[in-house]
Amino acid sequence: MKTKKGKGFFGSQRALLIVVLGVLLALALPGCRYPQDIEHTMERLQGGALEVGLTENPPWVVRREDGPAGLEPDIIRSLAERLNAEIRWHWGSEDRLLAALQHRQLDLVIGGLTNSSRLSQQAALTRPYYQSRYTVGFPSGIPLPTSLEGLEVAIPPVNHMYTALKERNAKPIKVASITRAEGPVAGPTWWLSAHGLVAGPWEIITDKQVMALPKGENAWMLALQRHLNGYSNIEQRLQQLEATQ
Repeated sequence: MKTKKGKGFFGSQRALLIVVLGVLLALALPGCRYPQDIEHTMERLQGGALEVGLTENPPWVVRREDGPAGLEPDIIRSLAERLNAEIRWHWGSEDRLLAALQHRQLDLVIGGLTNSSRLSQQAALTRPYYQSRYTVGFPSGIPLPTSLEGLEVAIPPVNHMYTALKERNAKPIKVASITRAEGPVAGPTWWLSAHGLVAGPWEIITDKQVMALPKGENAWMLALQRHLNGYSNIEQRLQQLEATQ
């Protein structure tokens, strides 16, 4: 009899524990299903003002007297229209804008940003919405070589392709004006196409384009990411913007 009584006691305790866990799970589910913003950004943006920090980086962001142009301002304008939000643009250096973002003075920072561990420490980053593939381009009519070994390749004075080209035994040459180079040129595929060059099959490096938000604004992040996911023809748009520079 004692054994049965003990089992009944522990059985009731177990049943109570299951009920408590079920209640806690039910309370937690709304938070999982519906992302929340620490500062209620999405609630404020709808019919309000969107504070956007931007740094010039053509063709992603182009500074003009009549307002910012380029791929990313166009993307944000279409999102703001859907949210019925006014955009307030704030120009500055990347470091200064990211500092303002951390202090929640901005809702978003754009400027052709690329995914990096340094950037992710300062802000919440969207998933990459586009990948720029860098390769070597050639004037039309010139047969493509089978490899880059020993090939002289023109690159801009400030770049991040030098080491990657050296690793492929190419000979990167820094030139003052990359658009005037007559031979092989290294750059992203959209840039090469915009300048009438035929892109080779080699993948030198890849840049993953992202946008930066304050950390913890989950609903705002979800809305922006969904908008970015629906934005198409980015390669062609970059070519058009570059060709008009």
